Amino acid sequence: MEAKPIVKTEKDKITPEKKVDIPLSSVKFSKRWAFWESYSAKSKTEKIISYDETNKQIFNWSDLITFFQFWNKYPGKDFRNIFFDGNNVKFFFEKKYRINSMNIFQEGIKPMWEDEKNKGGNYYQLDYQVQKDRMEEFAIANKYWKKLALSVMGGSLPYSEYINGIRFIDKTDFERGRIIMFRFEVWVNKDLKDIQKLEDLKQFLSKNYGCENVNMKKITL
Repeated sequence: MEAKPIVKTEKDKITPEKKVDIPLSSVKFSKRWAFWESYSAKSKTEKIISYDETNKQIFNWSDLITFFQFWNKYPGKDFRNIFFDGNNVKFFFEKKYRINSMNIFQEGIKPMWEDEKNKGGNYYQLDYQVQKDRMEEFAIANKYWKKLALSVMGGSLPYSEYINGIRFIDKTDFERGRIIMFRFEVWVNKDLKDIQKLEDLKQFLSKNYGCENVNMKKITL
């Protein structure tokens, strides 16, 4: 029996989707941001001499689209690719450095206490320890970090106008059996002086980022 050709009707035809132009103003942040990596040497006997060796600015952006163009290609979007994942320690570059933190700071502000715009401010510590379901807790950590970054850059985090930057730090304790720990830090500048506002931000972070004990510390040299 001769096969009959498939006849497409008007209903079956694929019509191209209409192009939608998104105005840049709708995805533009009020500030420019920069992404930094911080490094540590492979062993304690090795020393990183200069700040430029310890920290490196990787990318900067001023809108949501450009951020995701970078983030979707960056290996650290899943922090297990750069931090200790419970099995492997990752080393990078010819000098075999570990990436021990990812940092998102306002452009022009370095992720260091010595920066004039950080001096006299405060920072919040959100400490986590992976104890039970490792894969699930890693996934939650990635989710919280992305949520924190977008909230800070987009200005939806309370008092975000005072926030200079945030950090995601690998705090794994290799001396006590490779206990997997990590920390988020939120750095606020010295203009946020109101004690109640500082406490409100602390409580908000605790409630929304799965950390019961959030510590606030002064940035002092």
